[in-house]
Amino acid sequence: MNSCAICEKQLAHKREVIYKNDRWMLVAVESKTALGYLHLETKRHIEHWSDLNEAEQHDFFQIVKVVESALKEVIGSERLYMTSMNELVRHLHFHLIPRLKGSAKHGLPFISDVMGGAAATSLKEVDWVEGLKTHFVHV
Repeated sequence: MNSCAICEKQLAHKREVIYKNDRWMLVAVESKTALGYLHLETKRHIEHWSDLNEAEQHDFFQIVKVVESALKEVIGSERLYMTSMNELVRHLHFHLIPRLKGSAKHGLPFISDVMGGAAATSLKEVDWVEGLKTHFVHV
């Protein structure tokens, strides 16, 4: 396997992990434009949807369901956007981007702003991370 930025980050253990199991890792992403921005990454290095096994598929939907519910409760999100390109980093991962009620932008313009924005928030100062973690105690 060639060098993979996601595999390397998972081994480094330097990110704010919301939840992980044997197949997936859910991590907080620093963002100046989207409170609650997350990455959901496969633990094993795979590049395509078709490479997911049945257990990974099952877990994926379970995790996304909990994330959506938790973000509504913890930060008051109105919509959860999810995108996956896997082009620059060829490791299957998903951007989970909550949109709060009252956001001026919706859809692609909102997603573009979020994914193009520079990190400006220190995760250690944001309490939504701990609030979200409590929703994964029994998953």
